[in-house]
Amino acid sequence: MSVNNLEDIEWHEFFIEDIAEIISGRDIYDAERFEGKIPYISATAKNNGIGHFVGNNNNTLERNCLSVNRNGSVGYSFYHPYQGLFSNDCRKLRPKVKSDYIAFFLSSQITSQRQKYSYGYKMGTGRLKRQKVMLPIGDDGIPNWQLMESYTKALMENKKAKYIDFCRKELEKLTPKKIEKLEEKEWHEFFLKDIFEIVQRGKRLTKANQTEGSHPYISSTASNNGVDNFIGNESGVRIFSKCLTIANSGSVGSSFYHPYAFIASDHVTHLQKDKFDRHIYLFIATLTNRLSGKYNFNREINDKRISRDKVMLPIKEDESPDFEYMEQYMMNLEYQKRKQYLNYFEG
Repeated sequence: MSVNNLEDIEWHEFFIEDIAEIISGRDIYDAERFEGKIPYISATAKNNGIGHFVGNNNNTLERNCLSVNRNGSVGYSFYHPYQGLFSNDCRKLRPKVKSDYIAFFLSSQITSQRQKYSYGYKMGTGRLKRQKVMLPIGDDGIPNWQLMESYTKALMENKKAKYIDFCRKELEKLTPKKIEKLEEKEWHEFFLKDIFEIVQRGKRLTKANQTEGSHPYISSTASNNGVDNFIGNESGVRIFSKCLTIANSGSVGSSFYHPYAFIASDHVTHLQKDKFDRHIYLFIATLTNRLSGKYNFNREINDKRISRDKVMLPIKEDESPDFEYMEQYMMNLEYQKRKQYLNYFEG
């Protein structure tokens, strides 16, 4: 049987308490936290469950454990091969069979149960113990740990090989050059409306009117490059591509570059200039993101305000924006990061 095919194998349900030891976390409140490098696992669905990095220590510090959110983003599960501290908004799980690949498989299966929970129906320890997950079984009726490990390992190796191949091809397109350091360049402030040819807000589309589809729907979230949903609407919407967006409400000021076609909600404004390539957009996106510091939920970015917003840009001798420098700077950075990635896996 191929480990790449899970459809032809037999599955059975198991209680979580039968496959892992469940341990409570311990909160570190804001006033108690101090800066450090230790991951503090909380109830977020982002960043592999890491809410903060702290310098604290307590008896929850451990590696090679799963976390399951019992509060907040209830039901999400993550694997932590590194040492981390676990808050009481999640539960720490010690898998009874020790393997990174099996742990990744288990976290995926546990997360698949999250739809049954909500803010009013939390995953407490008692419920978590009796929560069932579907796992492949062997002829002896126990979980087929070897199959889970082999399947996950093959899947991860396949993904890694594909990205290494992609990374090599992208690297061939890049031409690094020696340029001035950022701190050696002269900078000047510019109005957004003077940098971009088009500054236009998206169009309102309520949740009830969204249909299923594959078009990225960009809204005011600060996560997932601003993608809030994937929808099928094609009429009565505004579709943009190869541009920046800035959230004008919600996560006000969050800015992203979108090389793909997307549908823009009225919670974002798109900024576009035909001659810009992705490296220039990515450089400016870092700077437009800083606008979030001057706005908040009660002070949104309206059309008048965004027309007067400014960003600092490196300039040429004639004091015009040095877009060539921005492009080369980001190209050098991308080249460096892709080389580091390949050296890590191939060195």
